Formats: sequence, structure tokens, C-alpha cells
Amino acid sequence: MTALSRAVSLLRSGETAAARAVLLADAGESAQRDFLLGACAHALQDIPGAIAAFTDALRRDAAHAPAACALGSLFAGLGRPHDAVALFRKTLLQVEDDQLRFNLAVALEDTGQDEAALAEYGTVLARTPGHYGARHNRAGVLARLQRLKEAAADYRFLVDNAPQETLPWHNLGEIELALGNYEAATRRLETVLQREPRNGKALLSLAVALAANGDIAASRTRFAALREVEPARWEDARARLNNVRGQDADIDPRLLFLIRQQEHLQACNWRHWTLFGEIFRDLARAPGDGDALALAYLAMHAPMSAAEQLALTRRIAAQVSRHAPPPYAHTPRPAPARLRVGYAATRFGHHVTGLLFRHFFASHDTGAVEVHLLSLGPDDGSANIATIRATPELVWHDLSQVDDREAAARIHALGLDVLVDLAVYNDMPRPEVLAAHPAPVQVGWQGAAYSSGAAWQDYVIADAVVRPGDGWCSEAEVLLPGCYFTCSTEGVPPAPPPRTRLGLPEDKFVFACLNVASKLEPGIFDIWMRILARCPDSVLWLLGSGGSAQVFNLKREAEWRGIDPRRLLFASRVLPEAHIARQGAADLFLDTGYYNGHTTIAESLWAGTPALTCPGETFASRVGASLVTSCDLPELVMATWEDYEATAVSLYQQREQLQQLRTRLAATRLEAPSFKLRTQAAALEKAYRHMRERFAQGLPPASFHVAELDARVSPPSA
Repeated sequence: MTALSRAVSLLRSGETAAARAVLLADAGESAQRDFLLGACAHALQDIPGAIAAFTDALRRDAAHAPAACALGSLFAGLGRPHDAVALFRKTLLQVEDDQLRFNLAVALEDTGQDEAALAEYGTVLARTPGHYGARHNRAGVLARLQRLKEAAADYRFLVDNAPQETLPWHNLGEIELALGNYEAATRRLETVLQREPRNGKALLSLAVALAANGDIAASRTRFAALREVEPARWEDARARLNNVRGQDADIDPRLLFLIRQQEHLQACNWRHWTLFGEIFRDLARAPGDGDALALAYLAMHAPMSAAEQLALTRRIAAQVSRHAPPPYAHTPRPAPARLRVGYAATRFGHHVTGLLFRHFFASHDTGAVEVHLLSLGPDDGSANIATIRATPELVWHDLSQVDDREAAARIHALGLDVLVDLAVYNDMPRPEVLAAHPAPVQVGWQGAAYSSGAAWQDYVIADAVVRPGDGWCSEAEVLLPGCYFTCSTEGVPPAPPPRTRLGLPEDKFVFACLNVASKLEPGIFDIWMRILARCPDSVLWLLGSGGSAQVFNLKREAEWRGIDPRRLLFASRVLPEAHIARQGAADLFLDTGYYNGHTTIAESLWAGTPALTCPGETFASRVGASLVTSCDLPELVMATWEDYEATAVSLYQQREQLQQLRTRLAATRLEAPSFKLRTQAAALEKAYRHMRERFAQGLPPASFHVAELDARVSPPSA
């Protein structure tokens, strides 16, 4: 047996010092001897000696792959990954070796070069498809880059070809969960738990997968098991669900389900639509105490009554109150001749709030009101926010960098007469600021199509059409004449571009609904597909806001209903001005049900396209009717969905009737209050004055219709 063979045998048996002695006694010089000396030094924790020996091996044989692998691994372990990359690349010029290339990929990951690492893993797998390390690591990089479907394919290969390894099952379960494949995730994670019953990470993921799939009872069981196995992991999950405002002593899987459904609605994945409504209504009846703030916006999409939405927002308001600064007390005092009115929002920039209000503030009579804008969110640097800030005589207050207590204090110090909340619980809200009641009169307007359910909100702006009926809100109602909505416009209505430029057919009837994808639901889609079936020479134009998943899902839904999916056309996102103009190219706007088009219908009407709507039981489902009625198109407000479908078909068949509506709209939109900003501002100024006068007399907030006010007469005694 040669000295090298004896050294290898001794190394394998763990006799490292003896192996090193044999190698040092051997007078022969070779790259393999140096490599083995390096291995001995490494095992004996002599890192400098190991580096020197591996370097000597490569000096003797530049193609010695094991020495390069070992030396590069030492470099990486010493925090020198770039040196490792250089060494591996240099050696690969001399010899092709899977382990060497695998190590290069690992080192590239360490240096943040993920794409280069993927290429190297791919080279290994092209030659050796069953290389476990390369496939597992590549899947990890793909997952990190959010290329989840590709990552899942690699993990599935490992599950099939190395089934004894548990980690691929676990990782694949996590990927399936992220992709929304909840049944597949459940199967994979249950396999992991069969092998490792006390795997807390797998228990948590399985509980989430079950909740996301609507199996609330099974999810509770798994969360209970997690609490027993890993209390710290369970507590972390509970804290994350409670977020800022919640105080739930347990984990509520219903919240997880609804949060996941928000993602699915954006992609028009309606598999759990019925369960979505059931769980939302159940949550409204028995809400628990997890942080529910994010559910306020989502509730507008759900098949809920106004009373159920109010129950939810009352719960949210209670949670907000726990974390708000102490409320300010306000002593009644006479109203000044010029009211100080503040508008608070978090998104005054390139966002629907900023876009709708960008010209409104300039429409106020500055002799009647002094306008303050209270920006509770960051300046996005957009042209829109610059336009708003340039409004003459407007006073801008940037409160984005101060906490809620300080923001409330600064607002209180302004001595405002009326504070108007344009966000409520939407759009990165900071409701704790308003909950401190920094102004004597506080009003919710337009930013949220629901009641705040809050004691700090004195009034809500509505109109006779949009209000769902008595008992829908916690605030006193202020009914504006015509329509509560306001929409900043640019001079005259825009002319639509040619249909060919929009990808629309010139010779087809174009039904349109450019609402965001989350407002679509299976009931309205059923109606639309029946309309298309009865109107063969037509297409449906939709906004592709949910990406490729939305397009795929809707085309599949159309095909399931017997409609050629090619009749669904999708508009991409464009600048606001172009978006408004292109809506005039459609023949008829078809409104959604539970959550109408709000801004979108206003824009469609301004662009000259009539909108067909059917008001429901909630504020959010009646905005379309308010806007359409205010443009003097009452025949497009339907009492039933059967009437909605029949009218859409009738207008398709009787184009002259539709043209008459378009001709009428061309005139009425110019006088509609939503687009006559000065008219709307004047109505609000009268409303603000009345609210403030009631406060001056020590009277509580009370509902009123602005059209019935006489500004010369003080409000009656209560």
C-alpha cells in the first residue's frame, strides 16, 4: 500500500494526525499529496495550513478539482466568496467537474449573483439531471426570485426522484401555498408531518393552507397543535394577525381566509366566492378581536348588507380607539365668518384620491373657507401632488413623518372648524389621528363607500340616491343635491382615440367594464356572458389589472359558459388622461354589482359613454346609480338584474336609442354636479357652515339635506 493510500485509509477512519504523519514522512511530491495534507490540516483546524496545502496542490495541477473545491469552500467560509468564485472559474477552464460547478453556483449565490447561479445549476442539471444539490438549490433561488412555478417544478422532481428526503416535500408545500394551490399544499405538508409530527414550521404552513382553503375547523385544530408543539412560533403568528390593533387571544383562521381571498379576487379566482360571503358575514356577526382594519375595503366587494358592513366597521372603530391618542374636548364657540376647513388623506399624489380632488380644492370660495390639506402619507413626487400643492391660498401640512399623537396635536393647534376625512379605513390609513377628534366637527367624504362606525366621525357625505336607507351609518347624514361624488376634469371632455389604436374592433358592439378586477364576481360575469350570447356581434372590454392570471381565469370562465374567450378583450394600464379618453370608445359601460364603478363610471360618463347599473343594498353598490342619475339617464338605472340584462340587449339591438342616450349625456355631463366642481364646493361650503353653526349652539350632529338649508337662518334648537 502506498503512503497516499495509507493516508486516505487513516483519514476515513478518523485518524487524522496519523494520516498527516504518513504524508509528511513521504518524500514524494504530488498534487494529490498536497491535497491530502490540506484535508488533514482542515480536519485539525489548521486553516492557514489547509489553505497553503490546497494552494500547493493547484500549483502542481491546475485541474485538480477536489483541491479547488476545498480551497474555494474555505474562502467562502472565511467571508471571501468573490475569491471562491474566481478560483472556481479559473479551475473550470482546466477541467469540467459537476462538484466544482455546483460549488461555483453556491458561491455566486453568496455574492448575490442569483441569475449567474441559476445558469451554473442549469449546466450541472443538463449533464446530471438527478444531482440533488443542484436541483434543490436551484429551486431555492427560483423561489427567492418569485419564479414560483419553476421552483415548484424542481421540487416536484425531487419529491418523485428522492422521496425519502423530507425537505423537498416541505418546500414544495410552501410553494404550492404561495401559488394558491391549497389542496396540493395540504397533501405535501401532511406528508411532512407524518414523518416529523413536531415540525412546527410545517404545522404553521398547514394551518394557513387549511384556512386559505376555507377549512376553518381543521385549521383551528392545526393551530392548536402548533401552540402545543412550538408556543413561540404560535405566538408569533398570533401577533402578526393581531398586527397593530388586534387583541385576539387566539388565531382566527377566518381572517387568514379573507386576506387570501383578497389576492384571489384580484386575479378573478372565484373558486371560494360563496364561502367568501359566508365567512365574511359570520365575521360580522361574531367578529373576534384580530386586527380587522384591512377588511373594511374588502367588505365592499362582499355579498353583505349595509348593516353587516356597519357591524364590521364598528368593531374596527373600537380597535382603533384603543390605540388612538386621548380625544380632544371642544367647547362650543361662535363660527367665524371664514371657516377653516381641513382635508385629511394619506394619498394626495398619483392615486385615485389625488386624481379625483386635484382641481377640487381650487374650486372653493376662499372668501368663505380657508382650505388646509393635511397629508398623512408621503409625498410621491408626482405631477399630481405638485398640482394640488400649487393651489392658490391652500395651506399644505406634511404630517407624514410624525406619529399619530403629534399629527393630532398639530391638527388641533390649527383651530380648524371642520375636518374632512378622505380616507377613513382605506389607502394606508391612519384612523388613530382622526380618532383623537382634533377638530370640533369631523366629516367622512368619498374616500370610503361605507360608514366609519366611529364615534369620532360626526357626519358622512351622501345623497338621496346613494344612501342605502335608514340605519346604514353611525354618522349623521349630509345629503348633497344631485350626487355626492366629485371628479376633477380637464376642461372639455376628451375625444376618444380610434378603436384600432386600442385593440378594439371597428365593426363590433363594445360592452365595457374597466373597473379593477377585484370588483368582478361570478354573478355579474354570468349576466355578462348571457348578454354576449344574446348579442353575437359584440365583445366585452375589461381592464387587465390582475395580470396574466386574471386574463387566464376570465377566459376560462367565459369558455365554461359557452362564450368564445376571444370575445374578451383586455386593456392595459395607461396614464389617467389616456384612460379617461379611451373609455369614450366603448358603446355601453356595464357596471358591477356589490362594488360599483365609482371613479371608473364617473370617467366613463365624462368620456361620453353611458353606463348601465343596478343599485344594491350598500353604499358601494349604489354609487353607479347616483352618478348615472345625476347625468339625467334614469332609464339606465335598473330595478333588477333581469332588467339590466334585458336593457343591455335592447340597446345592442336598438342603436338609435343608445345614440339618443349618448347625445343627451354629451350635454348633461357638463351640468352634472360631480363635474361642476364649483357647484359641488358651494354645496359643501353651505353644509360645513350648517354643521359648524350646530356645534356653536351646542347641538349634536343631525342629518340634513343641503338643498333644504337656508343659510340665513340658524339651525333649529334640538
